[in-house]
Amino acid sequence: MSSIQNNPNLLVQYLQKPASEFTKDDLIRYIEEREIEIVNFRYVAEDGKLKTINFMVTGHDELDMILSSGERVDGSSIFSYLEANASDLFLVPRYKTAFLNPFASIPSVDILCSFYDKHGQPQESSPENILRKAQKQFYRETGLTLKMMGELEYYVISEAEEVVESSSNGYHCAEPFTMHEKLRVEAIKLIAQCGGKVRFGHAENGRFTHDGIHYEQHEIEFAPVDPEEASDQLVIAKWILRMLGLKYKVSVTFIPKIQLNQPGSGMHIHFLAEQKGQNCLIENGELTATSLRMMAGVLELAPALTAFANTIPISYLRSMPGREVPAYVCWGKQNRSTLIRVPLGWNNKLPLGAMVNQQEQAKVDYSFRQTIEYRGADGSTNPYLFSAALIVGFINGLSDHESVKKADAYYCSENLFLTKGKSAEGEKQFERLPGSCYESALMLEKFRHHFEADSIFPQSIINHTILKLQAFDDQHLIENLQPSGENEDLQNLIGDYLNYM
Repeated sequence: MSSIQNNPNLLVQYLQKPASEFTKDDLIRYIEEREIEIVNFRYVAEDGKLKTINFMVTGHDELDMILSSGERVDGSSIFSYLEANASDLFLVPRYKTAFLNPFASIPSVDILCSFYDKHGQPQESSPENILRKAQKQFYRETGLTLKMMGELEYYVISEAEEVVESSSNGYHCAEPFTMHEKLRVEAIKLIAQCGGKVRFGHAENGRFTHDGIHYEQHEIEFAPVDPEEASDQLVIAKWILRMLGLKYKVSVTFIPKIQLNQPGSGMHIHFLAEQKGQNCLIENGELTATSLRMMAGVLELAPALTAFANTIPISYLRSMPGREVPAYVCWGKQNRSTLIRVPLGWNNKLPLGAMVNQQEQAKVDYSFRQTIEYRGADGSTNPYLFSAALIVGFINGLSDHESVKKADAYYCSENLFLTKGKSAEGEKQFERLPGSCYESALMLEKFRHHFEADSIFPQSIINHTILKLQAFDDQHLIENLQPSGENEDLQNLIGDYLNYM
C-alpha cells in the first residue's frame, strides 16, 4: 500500500492501484468524480512528436464509447507512406498511460493511444506496434524480459542575465551557478506525476553565452522499465519540457548540435535483460555471455542503426571528427569514448553505505541495477523505432553462436577521443559510423533484411526511412564546413532544426 500512497502519479493515488491495472471503469470514475471536462487522446506518429485530439466530456455514455472503441482518424495525414484512398485508422486508448494534464486550464485527462486498422489489427507500420512486435519476438526467442531507459539531454535558451559562472563546464552545476535548475526540478516532478519513472536530473557540460543569448544544457535520466513504457516516458518528458519552456518564457531544444564548437545533446539508451527477476547481464561481478552476445549483435548492425538513432543532418555534426562523441563501432567498460559502454556497477562486496556510515553493517547486492548503455542516439530519434531496432540487434546477437568471439573483437579499452578509432597498440582499427544521413541510408539498405526479419519492420517503413534520409543529400555537408564554425548556411541549418523534434 505504501508504494501506492507514495506514487507521484495522481491517478494511481486516487484509484489506489498501479497504472498497469487501470480499467475503463476506473478512468470513468476518476473523470466523473474529479469533474474532468476534457479527455485528450495522445499519440506519436512519424515525426516522433506527441500529438492530440480533444474530447469534451458531455456524459457517461459518450465517455464510455470513446474509451471503449476509440476514434477514427486520417492515417494519411499521420503517416506519409499511407495512401489517401485507404488510410482510415482507429485510435484506441491504452488505459495504463492515463495522466492528469498538468498544464491544462480546463481539467483534462490525457491518454496515450495505439493505432488499429479496419480489420481490428494493430496498424503494421505504427511506431509503437513495431516496438511491440520486436519485444514479443525477443521474448519468443529468448524467454528473457527486456527493460530499457533513456537519458534525455536538452538545452535551455534564454536571454542572458547576470549569473555567476564557476567555469565554462556546467556538469552538475547547482544554483546559483546555473540559471534553469528550477525548470529541471519542476520537469522531474511533472514527469513523475504523469507516470514517468524518473531517477534524477542534473546540469550538463554545455553552457555558453553568444550574442546576448544564454545556452545551458541539462539532462534527465529515467529508471529501466518495459521498452514501450520507456519510449512513452521519453515523449511525454519532451512535451513537458517544451511546455515548461513556454511557462518560463525560454526555449527548450533537443537538437543534437546547437553550435559547432559547443557540446551536443544525445539521448543515450540503457538496457538490461532479466530471467525470473534476475539480471542476466552480470554474474559474480562479471559480464555474462548473454550481455556479450547482445552487445555484439547491436554492434554488428550499428552502421544501420544510425538510420533510426540519428535522423537529421545536424545529428552528424555532433559526431564529426574531433568531437568527444562515440563514433566507432566498439564497446568498453566504463569507457565513454565507445559506442556501447558498460557503466560501473554495484555488488555486495562493496558495502558502500556501511563504508561511509559506520552504523550501517548490511551488505546488499545491487547487481540488479547493472545496465548497458548505447551512446550513439540523439533527440532526433523516434524512441519507439530506435528501441525496436536495438531489439533486432539483441536478437541478432543472441541467435549467433559466434557472437561472444565477435564481442571480443569489438572490445576497446583505449580513449578513442585521442586515438581516433585505433587502439594504442595498433592491434585494432574500429569501423567508423556513417557521417551523414545519406551514408546511413546506404547502411540501412545493406542490413535491411535483419530489420525486416519476422515482419518486425515492414518493408514500407524501411523504404520510407531510406528515401527520407537520402533526400537530405548531405553527404558533403561536413567537409564543406568552415573550421571556424562561422558558416551562415550552417547557422541557418541549425535554426531550421531547433524545434524539429
